[in-house]
Amino acid sequence: MIKKLKIRFVTTIMIILSLVFILIIGSLNYFNYQSSERQSMALLSALADNDGTTPRESPKMPGSSDHLPPDVFEREKTFSVKVNPATNLFSINGNTDTSQVSAEVLDLANQILGKDKNSGTFNGYRYLIVEKPYGELLVFVDQRISNALSDRLLTTSLIIGSITLFVLFFVSLFLANLMVKPVEEAFDKQKRFISDASHELKTPLSVISVNAEVLEGDIGPNKYLSYIQAESTRMNTLVNNLLTLARLDASKTICTFSTFDLSNAVESIALTFESTAFEEHKNYTLKIAEGISYLGDADKIKQVIAILIDNAIKHADDDGLVEITLKRVGDKIHIEVFNTGTGIPEDQQDKIFQRFYRYDESRSKATGGYGLGLAIAKSIIDEHQGKIKVKSEVDGWARFVVIL
Repeated sequence: MIKKLKIRFVTTIMIILSLVFILIIGSLNYFNYQSSERQSMALLSALADNDGTTPRESPKMPGSSDHLPPDVFEREKTFSVKVNPATNLFSINGNTDTSQVSAEVLDLANQILGKDKNSGTFNGYRYLIVEKPYGELLVFVDQRISNALSDRLLTTSLIIGSITLFVLFFVSLFLANLMVKPVEEAFDKQKRFISDASHELKTPLSVISVNAEVLEGDIGPNKYLSYIQAESTRMNTLVNNLLTLARLDASKTICTFSTFDLSNAVESIALTFESTAFEEHKNYTLKIAEGISYLGDADKIKQVIAILIDNAIKHADDDGLVEITLKRVGDKIHIEVFNTGTGIPEDQQDKIFQRFYRYDESRSKATGGYGLGLAIAKSIIDEHQGKIKVKSEVDGWARFVVIL
């Protein structure tokens, strides 16, 4: 439980931090890109308004009263191309001698003229085409440097963000251990109390039970003595269950794992409940595949099977079906305990493995349950690194599946 609490804490913190970093990095790069685009459009508009020549005053940013830096045209590479109505180049930056112009600029202008768009980006250049009395004016601004800077900003911010998240991961682990420590101490105290109290209760319960039996032998059958014996038995069962949970929790006691015949183990436990099922008027069926072996703690696996069968018999309806199945599914082993009856609501299916939880109080009291059996079963299966789950249909059936 403590381990899961730490994982949830760290996961929550890392998800929040990741979302914050994504938002910050995304916003930073988005606004940087938008600022670069707005500056390029301001330069192009100023060039177009000044017929392709550099204006004396620095242009304003679109949608703002702020002017760009005075030396912006000196820092940014811009040029213009004037085209006659027949789409022949006749002036580049005011120079009509195209032999003195680089082939790159000529090729760029010709490719842009072949497009239907009046503005856009091509080969790292931002361009704008404006209709003029003499034909068309093409103005360009070289964005390759600003694009490279934007890419570098994105890469740098991602690297810094990743390193920061990596460092914060270990910080969150430290904080998780710090914050969960009081809970862990309280949980350890609770486990010690349950273990100590259970041990202390066993002796008086044994004394009560033995004296009740002796007294019954002296005075004969008596309903009050039968009440004492019945409640002593119930209390002894509760104490044993608490001790079992305490042992399972105590620093995860090392199991004695060995290979055993799981088919024989399931069958031997299932057969001990045959008479109980008959007395309770249940239809009892076994479907156990032969020759299945398993590496684990045989006694604890038998305890899980006994808990599930006992639970199924108690909650099956009158003349209902209780079916025990053992089979292989792929490389896994499935132990299934099925019973007809009231079933388990879907919103309760994850809770029934919690300690002392009983989804149907009236029925649980009638059957004498304390809400510990399934918690013990889950702890044992977790210890074997398996899974236990439940499927059910309300007013129909319930099926517990152990996957090993």
